[in-house]
Amino acid sequence: MAKKFGKFLMFTAFAGAAAAGAYYYLQNKNSSCPEDLDDDDDYDSFSSDLGDDTEDDDGSRNYVDLDLEKVENAVSNAADTAKDAVKDAVETAGDAVKDAAETAKEAAKDVAETTEAKVEEFFDDDDDDNSADSV
Repeated sequence: MAKKFGKFLMFTAFAGAAAAGAYYYLQNKNSSCPEDLDDDDDYDSFSSDLGDDTEDDDGSRNYVDLDLEKVENAVSNAADTAKDAVKDAVETAGDAVKDAAETAKEAAKDVAETTEAKVEEFFDDDDDDNSADSV
């Protein structure tokens, strides 16, 4: 019964949302587009600013020549530096993993020895209790 009520409640929520969306759309569909698109008061006209000033500036413009050898050298130096940094990071990470593996191996051995001793102790106590009851 609760499942059917939940489904009914969800259906009514979706239906209400759809009806509200349709109502909002129909109320605002005409007002969403501004009627005064031809009004240029709000917009700046940059076409009047383009005068003879740009023609005079073309002759005084300075250009910078690109030296491709410098760019190639900088890129190769950066690549070498990055390669060295990655190599160092990999070596450091490898050493850290080896150390962690050795530590984990030693800890596992300690835990296994402790567990084995406790299990033997448990069964030894159990055997002592049974032998005392049988006497």
